[in-house]
Amino acid sequence: MAGFFSMCGLFLHRFYSYIWALLFNSITLEGSDPLHEVVLKFLIDNGYMKNSMNQMKCQMKKKACLWRYSFAQEEAMKPQLEYLPGHGNHYFYYKGYRMSASSHEDEAIIAGIERTPTKPQRFSLYCYGFSTKIIKELIEEAIDWSQEKDSETTNIYEVHRWRIGWDKVMSKEPRPLESVILDDNIGRKICDDIKQFQDASDWYNSKGVPYRRGYLLYGPPGTGKTSFVQAIAAELGLNICYLNLSGTNMDDDTLNQMLNSSPVKSIILLEDIDAIFVQRESMKKKRNQGVSFSGLLNALDGVRSQEGRILIMTTNHREKLDPALMRPGRADVHVHLDYASERQMKELFSKFYPDASAE
Repeated sequence: MAGFFSMCGLFLHRFYSYIWALLFNSITLEGSDPLHEVVLKFLIDNGYMKNSMNQMKCQMKKKACLWRYSFAQEEAMKPQLEYLPGHGNHYFYYKGYRMSASSHEDEAIIAGIERTPTKPQRFSLYCYGFSTKIIKELIEEAIDWSQEKDSETTNIYEVHRWRIGWDKVMSKEPRPLESVILDDNIGRKICDDIKQFQDASDWYNSKGVPYRRGYLLYGPPGTGKTSFVQAIAAELGLNICYLNLSGTNMDDDTLNQMLNSSPVKSIILLEDIDAIFVQRESMKKKRNQGVSFSGLLNALDGVRSQEGRILIMTTNHREKLDPALMRPGRADVHVHLDYASERQMKELFSKFYPDASAE
């Protein structure tokens, strides 16, 4: 008798699964897929799930990258929280169609260099009917929405702690180019040079010239090199990918991988290059880790170098750099940012105290 009920239960389960497959369509996004976050934020920020967020999970927002803030500032900042859909089904309407979204956690796995237990996330979208067309339309709209939103901000990326790609750690309001006051209209000249480079891919290919552009910003500390990069990125609608070559999780292969997988429309920023490579020798390594000088040169213009790349290096001491690092093809344009001239000081004063300057 028990066997009969067991067979009936199995039959009902298969029948239910068959009916579900006929009535519902679904698309699943893995947590490691960037689309997972894009679609989720689209649904939340546009209010599609506001009436079904009775099951939520709360987590700390990612910290901003440390090169933007001092440790003291970061400690003083109140932790920011974000509320996301919890486990279970969340129902909403999209273009008149009743749909549902479901968040899942798989069993924990041990992954990464740190061997940290991680529960893989999955996010599924369901709709009634015999076609996934409406789900695909939702995903396409989410992508368009995300791109439009990103174009209004400057996105900052850092290397993932497990070296598996780039993490967006911050989105910042664009900094106007006019906010960085420099002599000789340097900001506009560099922006025009980058635009000319972006429009010249056919010329580079026809001449057999590697399609890459490198810039070296040099000068004393505090002369606005980092601010200048932010203003250029904002003016041209580009992202900033920050690379810390002295990090313990960086080696020659990882550097090559990161340079070749940077997000589209990005400036790769290598700050304080003089602090890492001051001569042609390989830097001393700890436990066989670190970026060698030859590894850096090969990453910049070797066989595996990415085409169409825009790279900006900054240094406080250009005289300490090896000539091989500064030659055309690696650093095509050198820009000197010195202490403020009399004209710059006057313009800065007028910017902050317009009434006083008018008197």
